[in-house]
Amino acid sequence: MKIAIVGSGNGAVTAALDMINKGHEVKLYCRNQSMNKFDKALAQGGFTFNNEGEESFIEFTNVSDDMEYVLQDAEVIQIVIPSSFIEHYAQTMAPFVKKEQLIFFNIAASMGSIRFMNVLEDMHIDVLPHFAEVNTLTYGTRVNFEEARVDLSLNVRKVHFSTYDKEYLSDCFDKIETLYPNIVKEESLWKTNLENGNPEVHPGPTLLNVGRIDYADNFALYEEGITKHTVRLLHAVELERLTLGRKLGFELSTAKEARIERGYLERQDEDEPLNRLFNTSPVFSQIKGPNHVKNRYLTEDIAFGLVLWSSLGREIDVATPNIDAIIVLASTILERDFFEEGLTIDELGKDKLGFE
Repeated sequence: MKIAIVGSGNGAVTAALDMINKGHEVKLYCRNQSMNKFDKALAQGGFTFNNEGEESFIEFTNVSDDMEYVLQDAEVIQIVIPSSFIEHYAQTMAPFVKKEQLIFFNIAASMGSIRFMNVLEDMHIDVLPHFAEVNTLTYGTRVNFEEARVDLSLNVRKVHFSTYDKEYLSDCFDKIETLYPNIVKEESLWKTNLENGNPEVHPGPTLLNVGRIDYADNFALYEEGITKHTVRLLHAVELERLTLGRKLGFELSTAKEARIERGYLERQDEDEPLNRLFNTSPVFSQIKGPNHVKNRYLTEDIAFGLVLWSSLGREIDVATPNIDAIIVLASTILERDFFEEGLTIDELGKDKLGFE
């Protein structure tokens, strides 16, 4: 397949190398101001790719800041960016997308399909590609640009997949399954969205560790910040998320089961408390940070995660007191109003979400 990757961070670069490694033709879009981080890779002709312990050199230099060039002739366009930038990239991409293309949001679920559609409507562009999204990035990975090296520690073992329009769900699933065989077909965008674990795991424990983050030179949320006490707030948010799902008519995975299914935690350790599993996970223990209070674990996962879940709760009459408390406290600490600036079902459009 001809595949376009939009984004230039850990997930995007990993996706590019993985797709090439699987025999596909890949172009990657990077903003002009960030192109210099590829200097080492371009100079040596590609990246060293450590794929779960199997190391190889992947030739890859097809990186461009020309969006039209990257998107032309692409059968699948993978968007691998922070969810806070979806509207920005949608505006840049909009003039060049074609109706026969599949736009696949390979990121933590944040209703990217509807947000992209809303941009097309605002720009009066009547081309409507197919849209698909998953609940989580398909990789646990880190890129060292100075060494032109990618360390992919985990190809996620179970990933929930859905499309905006159910009419093309099966066709899109079949296409993406050839790229990612671990995807599972879901009929509901809401189920895929509520299986995104980041808003559940990141904001609460991070908020309870802000003093430590301010004080310490180095901090590791998974290894030291999720404790027997801070995990209680995580579990409270988990219960509210599960209740939202049940009200919509489906059962969601628990925080522990989801991470075991995805491969982040070992099944034989499932009787261990969740905080200990995070602390000792071979994957999670390698992830350091955040080292600043203003970080995406609070900003992105609240604005595009918890605020949406809170607005859903109000719409379907499910109380979300712990979710709301995190939003309020984070707004106070960061001196911004997440309820005002965050993503809501009203902003997305109730008609697109199936609400009257």
